[in-house]
Amino acid sequence: MPLSGRKCRGFSLIELITVVVIIGILVSIAILVYDGTQASARQRADEANVRILNSATLQWMLDSEDRDPREYNTEGLRSEIEDTYVMGWPESPTGADYALSEGRWVIED
Repeated sequence: MPLSGRKCRGFSLIELITVVVIIGILVSIAILVYDGTQASARQRADEANVRILNSATLQWMLDSEDRDPREYNTEGLRSEIEDTYVMGWPESPTGADYALSEGRWVIED
């Protein structure tokens, strides 16, 4: 209802505050989804790195049938496969280490 015969143009303060609150809620939901997606992507990258290391270890074993990764510690096998079977050691996006456990590479937290 216009005051003193003038037409009201624009939005009221309540309408503007409502829009700002709704936008804030949507942004907070988007940030939570984004963070979850990033964490999931980092975990999948770690899993892919371990698969690559296990494939490189298998290739190393196949090149000489008398090689057994269970006879090596983490650093010993790493030095055997790095630069020949893996072009540079993969960095963990989660900050975890890749360790040898019973002849297979695993993610170590």
